[in-house]
Amino acid sequence: MKPHVPTALLRSVLYVPGSNPKTLAKAPTLDADGLILDLEDSVAPEAKLQARHNILEFLQATGADHRQTRVVRINGTQTELWRDDLITTLPGKPAAILLSKVESPASLAGPAALLDQLEPIHDASCGLWAMIETPLGVLNALAIAQHPRVTCLVMGTSDLTRALAIPGDPQRIGLRHALQQTLLAARAAGVRILDGVFVQLRDPQGFLDECHDGARLGFDGKTLIHPSQIAPANQTFLPSPEEAALARRILETWNAARSRGEEICVVDGQLVERLHADQAAQRLARWEQAQKSDQNP
Repeated sequence: MKPHVPTALLRSVLYVPGSNPKTLAKAPTLDADGLILDLEDSVAPEAKLQARHNILEFLQATGADHRQTRVVRINGTQTELWRDDLITTLPGKPAAILLSKVESPASLAGPAALLDQLEPIHDASCGLWAMIETPLGVLNALAIAQHPRVTCLVMGTSDLTRALAIPGDPQRIGLRHALQQTLLAARAAGVRILDGVFVQLRDPQGFLDECHDGARLGFDGKTLIHPSQIAPANQTFLPSPEEAALARRILETWNAARSRGEEICVVDGQLVERLHADQAAQRLARWEQAQKSDQNP
């Protein structure tokens, strides 16, 4: 796997406006697996300078070993803001810098070069997360994911829906190809991938349905805009206790078969080979990781 690629759970990754001190203060107490400390869309132009310093103070207060994965979303590289965003916040040692509307590896060149210069100065190690939210970004998703700095792709489904000129659809039929192509790119490149936000805060069932859809597709987790969305996301992007128990039975039976020199076995009527044992091991490890995380907030 690439350097910097997070191994921590990313079931729930919450956007937190850098201009809102109260929200920043509350964020470390939440059960979100990750935080995106935002300097872009959620911050008014006149508040961006103060937001940089708020985020730096937050990063320094929580520390690089904080249980939550901490990511800073900087302003777009087409603006004059992104460079100072990165320079100001990197001393706080975020896990990654999130870039919006990444459409090709060329979009990553400036931030990657600046990180190369600054990391040794601040003893930092920082990846790049790339938002895929345009048609060109989807078409170039594999090349973007293969960039040596990129450790995670983030779907920008709201902007992508608008760019594709498709109506909002609970089944996300119009987004299907884009979601699957980007996920394939992430898996081929060995990076993580997060589903986009759900903006209808008064529709908890719709949010839960979209979480289940993202989990079935294979996303690692979902980006969120409100703390009320954390618990459903944490629960959905995780094997159920029944699935974990089945995985444990598969591993136990497989290991017993291997001790007899056999390469196949049967568990609950299912033929199990090495491939299935490896999948069960991954599923069980993810479930056990979540149990430790949720018991030690």
